[in-house]
Amino acid sequence: MLELWKSQIESRLRELLKPFEPRILYDAMSYYVFQEGKRIRPLFLCAVSNALGGNLQDAITVGCAIEFIHNYSLVHDDLPALDNDDFRRGKPSCHVLFGEDMAILAGDALLNLAFETLSNRENFISLSEKDLIYIIRLVSESSGFQGMVGGQVMDVKKLGDPWSISLKKTASMFSAVFACGGIISKKYERVEYLSKAGTQVGLLFQLIDDYKDKDGFYLLYGDDITRLVEEKHAECINMLESMGILTPFISSLIRAVISPLETV
Repeated sequence: MLELWKSQIESRLRELLKPFEPRILYDAMSYYVFQEGKRIRPLFLCAVSNALGGNLQDAITVGCAIEFIHNYSLVHDDLPALDNDDFRRGKPSCHVLFGEDMAILAGDALLNLAFETLSNRENFISLSEKDLIYIIRLVSESSGFQGMVGGQVMDVKKLGDPWSISLKKTASMFSAVFACGGIISKKYERVEYLSKAGTQVGLLFQLIDDYKDKDGFYLLYGDDITRLVEEKHAECINMLESMGILTPFISSLIRAVISPLETV
């Protein structure tokens, strides 16, 4: 089922980001998006929505909007002014291939495309305008100065420890993913708790990412990070189980998140 969802996500991304002129902007925007990454965020959104009885196609569309935001952040993060990475996923970074000017503009355009997607009622089947406003508010808060961008500033300027940085830079978007699953499923009373569960899954994701890259949490805890991963993993499982949404699909995604640790 996860592979089917991923295939549908890939197709929907191409429906929402079709070729246009000037072609160079389209090419720069689509460069990371169509490299077919893990799609962990939209897949979690589909899994949460599925667990709560939400419309799958609406979950896929909201997930694609979040994937546009994720990819815009990667384009900008790779720029010389930030992480200065010349390669991503084994290929030249967007700014290396298209120039810094086009990478900046492509990132800007991807962010705008996300909200263009979310604000168009015709893109959805079961979501009301009120639902979409709710989703837009959550996603914009999680991706802006209160969330992802704020966390990036803290990271660049060394303004906090890995926990406070990761809460904003990474976990905030996972929080939005889980919360949106509740909105799509019309389980409004569960949105706050779903948001908290997403935050913990996001922290687990960042712990594993830092373990792989030997960065962030790893620099703080060294090999003891494996103990933290085990504790956070157990916390996530217990939390999701208590909410009644630890489906086989969500369990599989959690296993995919921690798999780099299990192969060591």
